[in-house]
Amino acid sequence: MKKWLLLLASTLVLVGCGETTQTEETASTPVESSEQAVLAEVTVSVTVDGEEIDEGEQVLEVEEDAILLDVMKEHYELEEADGFISAINGHEQDEEAGKYWLFDLNGEMAEVGAAELELSDGDLVEWKLEAFEG
Repeated sequence: MKKWLLLLASTLVLVGCGETTQTEETASTPVESSEQAVLAEVTVSVTVDGEEIDEGEQVLEVEEDAILLDVMKEHYELEEADGFISAINGHEQDEEAGKYWLFDLNGEMAEVGAAELELSDGDLVEWKLEAFEG
């Protein structure tokens, strides 16, 4: 009986040591650099009739190729449907007055909507709620 207890105790000690060693090796293994996200710094500006709103301009650190709509949802209070933003931080579009949320990317009107726009390092996104002159 004592031999069985001694054998059982020895086995448990060896198993325990083996797991500890494996855990330590796994914990000390460096993460591959390809698994780390590439970050980009972008500036987002939000104005209503030319006046900056609360939280209006922010320099944000996001993942490279992050989608603009997702970034906006993370940093501003939005109302949107089907990828179209109708309110930012409580400032709503006014269809009767012809005021809509539009944005420029790096000083030019964006060629795609916020739900499709992939951000890059150094991008400047300027959201404007103003009368649309088309």
